[in-house]
Amino acid sequence: MTSETSRPLSRARSVTELHERLALFFTEEGYARGLAFTPDPGDILIATYPKCGTTWMQQIVHGLRTRGDMSFREITEAVPWLEAAADMGLDPDAPQAAAPRCYKTHLSWPQIPKGGRYIHVSRDPRD
Repeated sequence: MTSETSRPLSRARSVTELHERLALFFTEEGYARGLAFTPDPGDILIATYPKCGTTWMQQIVHGLRTRGDMSFREITEAVPWLEAAADMGLDPDAPQAAAPRCYKTHLSWPQIPKGGRYIHVSRDPRD
């Protein structure tokens, strides 16, 4: 709920509105640190457009690499959101719970740090 309207927030109704909301998650410095990240050759980047099954894919990949260990409070602790990691107090270069290291990103292909392996998830826009 918002304090100004006292009603639940609705979903973004346009790409522009979605980008405006996402901008609230990042500082310029934190976002730049995400863009500057250099993945190791074995790192996995789950690269999706928002609302295309990203969290589901994070859970699947993390479950596969840990044999089902789900001992975390929130999936971003186990699979950091690359462009928001610094602003969330996470170090993308830090060791993770298991190998390979895995990251979530909503960056477009030209922006995604190159050098790792990539899982892309897309969705029928009519859904």
